[in-house]
Amino acid sequence: MMRYLVYFEVPADVGNRIDFEEGGPGKIIGYMMNRFTPEAIYSQAGLRAVFMVADLDEAQMTEIMLIMSKRLGTYPEFTPVIPGAATPGIAAKAIEEAKKAPT
Repeated sequence: MMRYLVYFEVPADVGNRIDFEEGGPGKIIGYMMNRFTPEAIYSQAGLRAVFMVADLDEAQMTEIMLIMSKRLGTYPEFTPVIPGAATPGIAAKAIEEAKKAPT
């Protein structure tokens, strides 16, 4: 598993439809929270955009893509992220290994 920032924007027509369904957008967001247990989730209400940080494997990433494309008519973007506290150690190890590369 690796930690990812998952970003997606819901198209206006799909958002309008979901907003007025029983349970509204809370139904799918609640499912995502329970299924993928994100570390954080934020929404940009003015754009119907969602930012979610979660530890995911390849199958879960594919599952999210399938849910997003079928239910919300969009595709997620996955960006690997490293917690700030872990960055110095990871960078130090990467720098030492990079020094071994031929110039």
